[in-house]
Amino acid sequence: MGVLKKTFSNKILQYIFSRYATYFIQFVNSLFIAVYLGPFYLGVWGFINLIIQYFSQINLGIPYAVNAIIAINKKNEDYVIKTTGTSLTMMGVLSIVIIFFFVANSLFFNIGEKYNLSVYAPVIALIAVLNYFNSIISNVFRLYGKLFEIAFNQSVFPVAILLVIIFFKGENLLWALVTANCVSYFISFLLFIIRSPIKLRPLFNCKLAKIIQKKGWYLFVYNASFYLIIITTKSFISNYYSVSEFGYFTFAFSLANAIFLLLQSFSFIIFPKLLNRLASATNERISYLLNEVRDAYISTSHLLVHFAIFCFPVFLLFFPKYDQTSGVFKMIALTVVLTTNSFGYSDLLIAKGKEKLLGNLSFIALFINIGLAVFLCRILKVPYSFVIFSTMITYLIYVFLLGLWGRRILRLSIGFLPILKDIFPPAMLLPFLLSLGLIICSVKDIWFILPFLFFVVLNYGSLKKVKHIAKKIFENPDHVINI
Repeated sequence: MGVLKKTFSNKILQYIFSRYATYFIQFVNSLFIAVYLGPFYLGVWGFINLIIQYFSQINLGIPYAVNAIIAINKKNEDYVIKTTGTSLTMMGVLSIVIIFFFVANSLFFNIGEKYNLSVYAPVIALIAVLNYFNSIISNVFRLYGKLFEIAFNQSVFPVAILLVIIFFKGENLLWALVTANCVSYFISFLLFIIRSPIKLRPLFNCKLAKIIQKKGWYLFVYNASFYLIIITTKSFISNYYSVSEFGYFTFAFSLANAIFLLLQSFSFIIFPKLLNRLASATNERISYLLNEVRDAYISTSHLLVHFAIFCFPVFLLFFPKYDQTSGVFKMIALTVVLTTNSFGYSDLLIAKGKEKLLGNLSFIALFINIGLAVFLCRILKVPYSFVIFSTMITYLIYVFLLGLWGRRILRLSIGFLPILKDIFPPAMLLPFLLSLGLIICSVKDIWFILPFLFFVVLNYGSLKKVKHIAKKIFENPDHVINI
């Protein structure tokens, strides 16, 4: 009883449990939305989300810079207030630019015509603006350990969706989803303003603005380029294939991405602590730490993927409209899991002040992805389910380059085989290749139990470590931020 009381009274685990509940709701929502919208309107909903994702990334690195600056100067509240106020003003200027874009698009360009984007444009613009301000203010709440407000901000929209899918169907549901998204951001914005631990007001300090922009630029290039890799892939599919096919892709991607959401909540919590350790420890200690956290994190993610791929056909029994998404789901799952192989090394480069290098690597990866996607869509004209192969190759190259520079910083061997063994250990690579081969050969679903069993056998020792870590977290909740 004592352990349970300590566990459920710990605000960090409360946050993680809230994220788990929210992810479960998101998963349920994605299934009902797929059924009630149908492939066509699901494609439109996917395109609306794609536009929102684009604008969430075009933030010029302001939230990332503010997060770093106020974390370093937490004890100087006046400086935190000035930094936050200046960043809010900068976001205000960016918001005006975004609004002008939507007006110009409606009058001149008409991007997203086949998705009827202009009809939803005013609400989407408001969502983008509110998201900018919430991203700044949430960093302040994170700094002062106010996790309830952050959890509320992350949970209110999925809960709102759960409510609207009860009452609406088809195109009406589409409008309800867009409206619920906007209202959710606005409610979060009001909560942030009312319960802010510091005074929030627009300010402008020219010197601070330069610091924010300079510090944020390379982090912006890194984050924007990295997330735009998958976003541009979605864009090519939305442009070169039918609305319904994009709807199928949206359905498969939503389910595949859901596998990693819980792991992302852990990485969100431990990021500041991990960054601090990587910045201050010796190379030997960093190597040991990276081996431990990467082994646990990556092995868990690959285990979940192989299990999900094997179980996915069961879900399709309940959703016959989407029975053709089996192959694309498997490809997406194998692609997205590769991002977890970079865990630790991107943090190492940030901790060592290599933001520019990190930005350059992700920028190069983005252009590789665009080139491959163009080749697959326009030259080879592959089925939509195989366009994701461009992103799979891109992620492999990106992770390899991260491993190369990470090992160079730590003064470890940088030969091809040592790097490959580090970023993609044979025990994980072999089941991955087996699963990929089975997908390409279009074998029956039952055969996908083989990669799962193969992975368990080869990674039995790593999985035992994961079990030990999980047990420690529940026995001592503070262990989750004590690496």
